[in-house]
Amino acid sequence: MATIRAALPVEYETIGEISAKAYADAGNAPDYYLPVLRDAADRAANAELLVALDEGRPVGTVTVIRPGDSYSEIALPGEMEFRMLAVDPSSGCRGVGRELVEAVLDRARAEGVGRVVLCVSETAHRPRRLYERMGFQRMPERDWSPTEGVRLLGHSLDL
Repeated sequence: MATIRAALPVEYETIGEISAKAYADAGNAPDYYLPVLRDAADRAANAELLVALDEGRPVGTVTVIRPGDSYSEIALPGEMEFRMLAVDPSSGCRGVGRELVEAVLDRARAEGVGRVVLCVSETAHRPRRLYERMGFQRMPERDWSPTEGVRLLGHSLDL
């Protein structure tokens, strides 16, 4: 079981590399998106950046977003959103992605938020399976495309 907490500035570079590598290895990192994934410091400054630690070493991350945050894509009032969930492909840690999603859900419940939302690339099959197993439902009305050739699928979980 990983320890999950707010990321520290000393971890931002590692977290950025974990994000970029995880997305690139999965084929979900168009060139324009890699700098965004690597910029963990900006995510920490403009949203909430969580890190999963295994024996004190960063192995995963997720960005928690409230409506109005600059990283918000689809969150409406009364919702919490998360983005950029990534687990170090070389860590060998199993279940870290699920633990990170559970940490987001715990934050949402603690803040009295009624729904958690996210968008995931239609080509990101493994994360989509995780979200569906955790009870997230498709929200096709929130699907969108940030650029030609990339389609993001909306999902939600009512708490």
